[in-house]
Amino acid sequence: MQIAVDLHSHSGYAGGVGQIELSDVSRAMKLKGIDVFGTGDCLFPPRTEELRKQLSEVSSGLFSLSHDPSKFLLQTEVIFSTKLAHKKNKTIAHHLIFFPDYISIYKMQKLMKKWGMKNTIGRPFITSTEQPEMEEQLFEIRNIHPLIEVVPAHVMTPDGIFGSKNDLDELIEFYGSFLPNIRIIETGLSADPAMLKKIPDLKKLTFISNSDCHSSALNRIGREFTMINVEDADYPNIIDSLRKNKVSLTAEFNPAEGRYFLTGHRAERKDHTQNVFFKEDIPADLICPECGRKMFLGVHQRCKQLQDINCKPIPRKFMHLVPLVEVIAASMDMKSVTSKKVIQTFETIMNIFPSEIALWRSDRLEVLLDKCIPPKTINRILAVQSGDFIFDPPGFDGIYGKLKIGVF
Repeated sequence: MQIAVDLHSHSGYAGGVGQIELSDVSRAMKLKGIDVFGTGDCLFPPRTEELRKQLSEVSSGLFSLSHDPSKFLLQTEVIFSTKLAHKKNKTIAHHLIFFPDYISIYKMQKLMKKWGMKNTIGRPFITSTEQPEMEEQLFEIRNIHPLIEVVPAHVMTPDGIFGSKNDLDELIEFYGSFLPNIRIIETGLSADPAMLKKIPDLKKLTFISNSDCHSSALNRIGREFTMINVEDADYPNIIDSLRKNKVSLTAEFNPAEGRYFLTGHRAERKDHTQNVFFKEDIPADLICPECGRKMFLGVHQRCKQLQDINCKPIPRKFMHLVPLVEVIAASMDMKSVTSKKVIQTFETIMNIFPSEIALWRSDRLEVLLDKCIPPKTINRILAVQSGDFIFDPPGFDGIYGKLKIGVF
């Protein structure tokens, strides 16, 4: 059985977002074709109880709203922070944790209390004074339940384990003896398997892609997802398949769309009059020529630092996608993906295809859409399906890349 999973999201408790109703998430999941979705922020006590009240277990470790086929997996993002002996600054890296049940979440909450960690935000920090202490924390988390999974999140962004802020060369620098328990990594919106496969430390790990969304909007949920092969749609089978790399496909942002793809500074920064970004020939000291302050190294360049041309990676099947509502809006020269005309066209298409994922994987797009929607929109959808799109300028310094379809 093949299922589509999107296992990284956030709730309204994560900061920067309003209340997100699970019913709205479920509706978007059906339209997008996502079978299993990460709850987000399940470790934060108010969110834990909210999930317990609203969701019922429908298969081992997966939960649904009443009379609703959409399934949820208990998931949170946490930030591990520690001082490595050979690094001047603290190393801070974002991680996903998947939980098989609420008992495991409650045990993790008790651990955080024992460690003196605050659990007052949706995405909590777990701090330690030195690496051995953090290593012990990771082992204590793992020992809660054999099916708990710790996954480095968006590994190449500045706050990822291999991000420019950390400047690590090998995973063992951070994880130490816990490293064999790291079996899965999240590619993130600014990187894809083509960029990561030549990094020796990552070549044998499972790659997954998730939306990391803070909204139930149609251009957020499922903007990245992972297709996996499972014997049954439940938590133990999902974790087993991910650990054994039974991934048939990841759907990715074109990395140039990601907000940290290139090195640069956006025009809105202090002492700036224009955007400054570098595709090549980055200043060696990373000092911005416009404002004189240091820039973060972009994911594109950070990957190049870690790649080994002699590395022999395992094959990874993936595709670059753009959310359908964004393609429709671009074809109509509209800025808003929530405009009435865009949503009406999206709904017309969803009356033809069972989901957006089914649309992107179809080999009969043109025939099925003919005379149902405007020819320009059909042409733009076909262009995205065939990879005929770019982002110019690319993403940098927290700004998404600007989409251009079929006209360069």
